Amino acid sequence: MTKLLKYLLVGVVFFSFVACENEDYQGPLPYPTLIEAAEDAGLTTLVTSIRAISGLEATLQAQSAITVFAPTNDAFANALTEFGATDLDDLVEKIGGPMNLETILGFHVVPNTIFSDQLEETNVVTTLAGQQLVVNRAPGIVTVIDAAGNTARVVQADVEIENGVVHVIDRVLIPSIDLPAPDLVEAATEAGLTTLLDAVTAVDGLANTLLSAGAITVFAPTNEAFAAALEVFNAADLDELVLKIGGIENLETVLGFHVVPAVAFSGDLQPTNTFTTVSGQEITVEVAGGTVTVTDQLGRTAQVVAADIEIANGVVHVINGVMLPDLMLPNVVEAAQSAGLTTLLDAVTAADLGETLLDAEAMTVFAPTNDAFAAALAAYDAENLDQLVAKIGGIENLQTILGFHVVPAVAFSTDLEATNTFTTLAGQELTVEAGESGVTVTDALGNTANVVVADVAIENGVVHVIDGVLLPEFSLPNVVEAATAADLTVLLDAVTAADLGQTLLDAEAITVFAPTNQAFLDLLAALNLGSLQELVAAVGIEEVTRILGFHVVPATAFSFDLAEGAQTVPTLAGEDLTVTRTGANVTVTDARGNTFNVVAADVAIENGVVHVIDGVVLPTANEPDVPNLVEAAEAAGLTVLLDAVTAAGLGQTLLDAEAITVFAPTNDAFVDLLDALGVADLNELIDAIGLEGLQDVLGFHVVPSVAFAADLAEGDQVVPTLAGEDLTVTRNGDAVTVTDGRGNTYSVVTADVEIENGVVHVIDGVLLPEEDLPNVVEAATDAGLTVLLDAVTAAGLGQTLLDAEAITVFAPTNDAFVDLLGTLGVADLDELIDAIGLEGLQKVLGFHVVPAVAFSTDLAEGEQTVPTLAGEDLTVTRTGANVTVTDSAGNTYNVVAADVAIENGVVHVIDGVLLPTL
Repeated sequence: MTKLLKYLLVGVVFFSFVACENEDYQGPLPYPTLIEAAEDAGLTTLVTSIRAISGLEATLQAQSAITVFAPTNDAFANALTEFGATDLDDLVEKIGGPMNLETILGFHVVPNTIFSDQLEETNVVTTLAGQQLVVNRAPGIVTVIDAAGNTARVVQADVEIENGVVHVIDRVLIPSIDLPAPDLVEAATEAGLTTLLDAVTAVDGLANTLLSAGAITVFAPTNEAFAAALEVFNAADLDELVLKIGGIENLETVLGFHVVPAVAFSGDLQPTNTFTTVSGQEITVEVAGGTVTVTDQLGRTAQVVAADIEIANGVVHVINGVMLPDLMLPNVVEAAQSAGLTTLLDAVTAADLGETLLDAEAMTVFAPTNDAFAAALAAYDAENLDQLVAKIGGIENLQTILGFHVVPAVAFSTDLEATNTFTTLAGQELTVEAGESGVTVTDALGNTANVVVADVAIENGVVHVIDGVLLPEFSLPNVVEAATAADLTVLLDAVTAADLGQTLLDAEAITVFAPTNQAFLDLLAALNLGSLQELVAAVGIEEVTRILGFHVVPATAFSFDLAEGAQTVPTLAGEDLTVTRTGANVTVTDARGNTFNVVAADVAIENGVVHVIDGVVLPTANEPDVPNLVEAAEAAGLTVLLDAVTAAGLGQTLLDAEAITVFAPTNDAFVDLLDALGVADLNELIDAIGLEGLQDVLGFHVVPSVAFAADLAEGDQVVPTLAGEDLTVTRNGDAVTVTDGRGNTYSVVTADVEIENGVVHVIDGVLLPEEDLPNVVEAATDAGLTVLLDAVTAAGLGQTLLDAEAITVFAPTNDAFVDLLGTLGVADLDELIDAIGLEGLQKVLGFHVVPAVAFSTDLAEGEQTVPTLAGEDLTVTRTGANVTVTDSAGNTYNVVAADVAIENGVVHVIDGVLLPTL
């Protein structure tokens, strides 16, 4: 700022002298200030830049004569791009701070006034920055050349301002300024060393460490150098390279091997130099014939292809090779961890093979990915490794499988022939093929896996990551061999006696609950029998066969396949067995309620699994045949019920139901219903209520569970029915009654008729579900009370009536309203409203509504007064079956249609309009 003020002061003195010489000077001309002119020209970035320097705007405005070369906004935008800056603040930082911005702006200001027509062909002018500009004038064009030789063109000349002139130019002029050196990241970015930057970023915190280091010399490999390193390590990308050199720690060592913790420009070097790097290992740097080379720990040499790139804390030399230090290779476990092969590690741990692999002298490991193991789990229908171990026959077979992935010799991919046969630790051969498309491995079953990451070096060999689990030849025992191994001799004798051996061996999939010898001895003792032969003699070979079949489920179910809790499963005996899993414990419950424990679970066999149990499970004892529902109804003579079930198409549904309780009406009960409804027969009943209505009525007699009379609790109980509505069943000692949805109660006249899938109780009435009642509007519509509906709508009372909890409506007929209109001398409802007002209409209508439910049968004999929504009482009189209502004016009208039930009460149609006090 001091330098700029000095030049401005010179300008003030110069122009003061000129002004004193001018006798015609009449004072300031009405021209804009510099800032006003810049704003008028849309030079907003210039204005912002001037105001970014404290006091500069006022200083420029106070001067008597200046010429400003003013860059356009586009010129500033281009300057931002050239300096890699995002905005003005970023530019200030990139050029070294506000002082350099002040120098740049001063480089655009000449401390005297120069209009374009005053210019010579070539002009050298000194700016406020103390540096010179070259201004050239040619026909129709003025250009300005800055200190760097860049040329700007005047795009708008001679914009007069109150203290000089502005020439708008299309480029920012750059003086000679000391720019700050870039940091390492900026220098690498500028040099296009993207792979190096990716590598540094991959090591957490390394970038900050290098940026904050006091002094460093970086030998920075080109992208091509990294590409060559990837090829040497047979790596597809940086991530794979990290894996192959032993993990992120070794990448940090490699990168640190390229950094010397001191500054060494090429001019500082001796012919031969030895430097200790950040990684703690030495590199050799040599200078010969103007060429600088760097040699790593393996004797490989890289050449400096771009030297002496100064950075904020040192210097960068770009080299054409990646230098390698001595690296500590991981062991097989560490390599697997780095590759994320967690399932393989779990399997090795489960098989107790970790030490074996670590201690091996030389090996090649074909290591399946987690996805490969997931596919293997899916193939075996296993959810986790433990389940897989069970399904392949135990830990020994897991060891065989894992050993089949290990060759006891070192074979990098570059060592392979086109076709290779290796003997594995499992003692079986593996085929490995190498070609242009990659390396594949084929197992004993002919399945082929691809090597997806090759040549991961480890302490004692190499790992190739593959996309499949390789399977050797291994076998599972059959059911007879498994039983023999478990010493289940009595079971085997029983199977032989029943001639079931081949059946079990040939079955596609089985689960066998296999009783121990002691379990069979316990059964014989309970039956007072001494041997298996005596059991066969006592119950017959067919029953023994049925008992054994009750131990066999025709599907494979390992213990972990079972759901928590109880589940029923079919058996070869044709009856279900209840299997219960509680955590890791499994029990089986037979048809007679006996429960036994699984004492040895998940013995895999060729065609399924064996669970050893501590008891013999028994199917249902042979008993007399139980009828189905149709047979029971026929036997009870319930012919009308059967006809109704047939007409409704419900017969098969009831026969197929798992468990039902049927409350079956007698024929007389159906006759009573037909009489009550005024229909002659079942067909007329269907015409009256529809087929769906008949289905609902019949479904209301069926409970979807079994309840014998003795199963009922004393008192009331509410049970669901197939109709979707609840039925109330009441037990009072030995007597049972049922109450339907309309409050009708009937007695069970014959209880506990057992059927195949439940029980039948014969009742003396037909149960009816709750009636689907209309609301008050629907009821009035059905009754044709159109004038009443119009009046309710006009009074805005419809929703009030629909929302009321309980109401009794005395609903006038259309004729009743016509009579009222005639009496009042009005033509229609609109004139009635004009006569009595809307509130009057609301009061009249409210006088017809009692806020409680009163069917005609609820009324006491004689006269009674009841409150209405109008706030006045209404007199209702019952005389036998006749009901009348008397209003406040003493008018009495008849109920002409009583007891129309609605959702929230009842409607009685009357032959007059009741009038309150108005």
